[in-house]
Amino acid sequence: MPSLRIIITGLLFLCSLCLQALPVTAEVTLIPSGKASVWKYDDNATPPRADWMLRTFDDRPWLSGPAPLGFGDAGLNTTVRFGADPQHKPITTYFRHTFQVPADSKLQQLVLLIRSDDGVVVYLNGTEIARNNLPGGQVTPETTAINALGGVLERLYQSFTLPADRLQPGTNLLAVEVHQANSRSTDLFLDLILRGYQNAEELRPTLKTQEQQAASDYHTKHFIAPQLKISDGYVDGGRGMQLDPQGHARSRRELIVVDRQRDAALKKHLEFARSKEVMSLAPDQRAMKLAQYVDQNMSLDKNNRATMAAVSLLTDEYANQGVLLGDVTQLCGAGVCRHRALLFKILADEAGLDVALVRGNYGDATRHGGHAWNELHLKDGRRMLIDTMQRRIELLTPEGSKTSDRYLTIDNKPWYSKAKAAKENSDTDSD
Repeated sequence: MPSLRIIITGLLFLCSLCLQALPVTAEVTLIPSGKASVWKYDDNATPPRADWMLRTFDDRPWLSGPAPLGFGDAGLNTTVRFGADPQHKPITTYFRHTFQVPADSKLQQLVLLIRSDDGVVVYLNGTEIARNNLPGGQVTPETTAINALGGVLERLYQSFTLPADRLQPGTNLLAVEVHQANSRSTDLFLDLILRGYQNAEELRPTLKTQEQQAASDYHTKHFIAPQLKISDGYVDGGRGMQLDPQGHARSRRELIVVDRQRDAALKKHLEFARSKEVMSLAPDQRAMKLAQYVDQNMSLDKNNRATMAAVSLLTDEYANQGVLLGDVTQLCGAGVCRHRALLFKILADEAGLDVALVRGNYGDATRHGGHAWNELHLKDGRRMLIDTMQRRIELLTPEGSKTSDRYLTIDNKPWYSKAKAAKENSDTDSD
């Protein structure tokens, strides 16, 4: 581990370059998720007229309620009806939501995040813009979804990047039809977010010139000191992240963005971090509480924390795209070690703890893989290894800890060892 003198020197250098003050992507939320958006819906057994997805359609007789909407699932704000016979529910339920676009918005790109159970077709001002889990061609009220979604799959948000050419100044309409896989389906769910951008480049985080070296410095040292706080605009694209001459972050993986202003899930996490339940605890107990919270909130399925599927999904679907840290779990089902370690660092910062963010490998010299974890630095000089992926919290002594020999540097040297710890203690005493 770096000595205290190196940490302080690096801290002053990084602070002078404003490491964490990366600019945040310009973005307009056209339709927010959850109870912030109210939808009209038709849950009658008789389908609406064929022009139901047009702005001119009169939906005043329809019912209304805040998202998420559906039945049979947890977290719903509006329960839709399905008739008297649960064995013969309507296959299709219809939803409409109007939103405003300023005349001078100049939006060119849209990103739609939608969670639907089972299949879905989305229309913008009468034109289809997205479809998932339904066959191609014309759909009818009796068209069933291809698959009956269950488990984690029914809780994921699908992402669609679209041109904004169907938007109109003033009132716009997003219409959605949700199709069940069969008439005996036990649940239905709809929630979505629609975001707008003035150009496609806004979807990729961009760093200013004076900040490029700072970000590059972190990605070569693989260590963020406890005193250095994670602020809005911070970007993590994994150890392979690169910056082009214009400051665009590039990675074969998703580009995780920290933005407290537009990340609703992160706001909720931060509220917990500064709650009385957390702040009333001693520092070591506070850290344990936050580690448990991260573990519970970085997996949709508490009994399945498998990460390879999450890594593959993020790499395949969101490579080189900006993804809010709070969206990770909803998009892929489970955050991997670098998501968990970053979230823990942010929450620890909020809770007044001195926590480092560390990146290296985990395993041994012959069998290992990339990994990220944290260190808690206590006022009395003790350090604790906190690994929210491995569900591990251990006291680090000069000899290391029970499993510290499995934590390696990027070039597979021991991150913790008796010799390194002794040298660090010597440097600390001299300072």
